[in-house]
Amino acid sequence: MRKFLLIFALIILTASITLAERELVIFHWWTAGGEREAANAMFDVFKCAHPDVKVTENPVAGGGGVSLRVVLQSRLAAGIPPDTWQTLGGAELKSYVDGGYLVPIDDLWNELNYGNLIPKPLANAVTIEGHHYTIPLNMHVQNILYYNKKLFKELGLKPPKTYEELIQVAKAIKKARPKMYPLALGTKEKWEAAFVFDSILLEVGGPEYYVKLYKGEINVKKDPNFKKALEMFKELIPYIYPYHSTLTWDESCGLLVSGDSAMVIMGTWAIGYFETRGWKPGVDFDAVTFPQVPERILLFHPDTYGLAKGAPHPDVVKDWLKTVASKPFQVRTDVVQGGLFARMDISPCYFPDPIRKELQKYIITHPGRLILDQHGSIAPFSFTQAYWDVIAGFLSRPNLEKTISDVENMLELYDVKTGASWYKWP
Repeated sequence: MRKFLLIFALIILTASITLAERELVIFHWWTAGGEREAANAMFDVFKCAHPDVKVTENPVAGGGGVSLRVVLQSRLAAGIPPDTWQTLGGAELKSYVDGGYLVPIDDLWNELNYGNLIPKPLANAVTIEGHHYTIPLNMHVQNILYYNKKLFKELGLKPPKTYEELIQVAKAIKKARPKMYPLALGTKEKWEAAFVFDSILLEVGGPEYYVKLYKGEINVKKDPNFKKALEMFKELIPYIYPYHSTLTWDESCGLLVSGDSAMVIMGTWAIGYFETRGWKPGVDFDAVTFPQVPERILLFHPDTYGLAKGAPHPDVVKDWLKTVASKPFQVRTDVVQGGLFARMDISPCYFPDPIRKELQKYIITHPGRLILDQHGSIAPFSFTQAYWDVIAGFLSRPNLEKTISDVENMLELYDVKTGASWYKWP
């Protein structure tokens, strides 16, 4: 009898250990409209493939992951990491690698042949010192101008593709709708202001200049391009929604739906948000990449997941990452959330909207036109966060000389030239 009880206890103990091992503890920031639905979709796909795994989410409200990063960093510093977490490619990813919080997954990349399935600029964004650390599940294009299609048709306006056209359209809207602020914006988390400024910088300086600036290779105090871009940014202020500091990115998109604004510069994820508000792409709203001079460049960043060093359930994480890299996962998740497919062997026809169909086709034929944006970040993440503060602050106090001086000082303080040397373009 004692032998039987001992065997029974061992069976129960083994089963408990097995159950405990089949768990995935994950951090992500997909909580806004369109994002929460995408999170549900990605977990549905994973659970279908691995029904024995318990998914434990640790979502933290806050677009762009600003709030989540604070909580995550405290856990990483305390040595209690989740199994995996959502991180942008680029310098943000590099900060986790430099901190020793992620382990390379080169073997998994080789097993999946993933480097040959995605654009090279995307692979470069998650490759640090020759090693792959995460699996990108999508691509988000940053420099997209969304507009109220019905209003534009009513006023006889064409969507702007240059800064000059943007100013002309803004003036026309203000004249026809005096109570409307033509360009929506929400800068509660600061990065949103840098999105708008990035588009201006790209037009003024071109793609090579853009990359050199964020690699710390431009002397901003002596650079006419940066000053000119700030002057243009200042000229735009009267046409921007004035209470932007109280709004998040999704709330700024909501200004189009409510009729308070007519345009917004935001990433591809805004498509999912508009759809949750009942707006149909190609009917209620449309979009153009902005700017399209001197050439059409797509500023992008990916959402990615990796394997935490000291992950409680490393084998489950590998199952998760394989699923993230799969076609079914990306189709279900990206279509809902608003991103583009990381994989180039997925048909653009899966997208229900004309905006992403066209963007995906363009990337398949022009992968070299992708440049990592300042959200994923070429420059060190410490610089980027401080830079967001300065650019957002410029909107309330547009002091050109002070802003130029602050940015130049930060480029030196955070040693951007050294910290961004890892990034290669083209």
